[in-house]
Amino acid sequence: MKKTFTTVGIALVLVVGLFLGSFSGLTKQASAADSTAVPNSITVSGYDSVIVSPTIADVTMGVTTTNKDVTIAQSDNAKKMDAVFKALYALGIPKDKIKTTSYYINPRYDYLDTGSVLVGYDVSNYIQVTVTDLKKISNVIDVTVKQGINQSNSITFSITDEQRQALYLTALGKAVTNAKSKATALSKAAGVVISKPAQIIENSSGSVVPGPYYDKAMVSASDSTSTPISAGEMKVEASITMVYNY
Repeated sequence: MKKTFTTVGIALVLVVGLFLGSFSGLTKQASAADSTAVPNSITVSGYDSVIVSPTIADVTMGVTTTNKDVTIAQSDNAKKMDAVFKALYALGIPKDKIKTTSYYINPRYDYLDTGSVLVGYDVSNYIQVTVTDLKKISNVIDVTVKQGINQSNSITFSITDEQRQALYLTALGKAVTNAKSKATALSKAAGVVISKPAQIIENSSGSVVPGPYYDKAMVSASDSTSTPISAGEMKVEASITMVYNY
């Protein structure tokens, strides 16, 4: 019996030890949780933007020619496009600011009761011209139309990467000021005291709200009136999130 009592006693000691160890572990976990508890905080968002006038315009235009003979359609297209390039060079547009965006050769059919009949080919050549002197945009459109451009012209306005970055930093600073004013108003209304922000998160990436998209009907080569163009304004936007503890 003594041997049995000793065994039971040892078992009891082990159980008690395990319980005390578990209790000690729970106490340590509770202490750790208390030390990492999220303090009371105010989270606010800030937004602002900077208005800027565009400094660059990308003009897209094209020449389409049609003929029963595809080689003639190609030849006519090449001649007109060559005249367009020379006109752009004469306006001071460098070669590296002109690039071909697409070139198509498409068959043209007449659809009759008896079926479709091939009547010729359409050859289309589109280019994009980057204009850094916005005063030249009207001339770019008018002169190229006279040389053979007969597809819809479109214009998108933008700014340089260097300009965007500088303006974005300004907008970020204004967004922080905007968030601070919100946090101050909230803390005052709630009767709490805040100091420096505990966290600042950049939500934006310097997006630029694009300028107006321009799409015009082709003017005739005999039209002496200069095509009016308005670049309008653009916005460089910034947004942030700020967290204040109290």
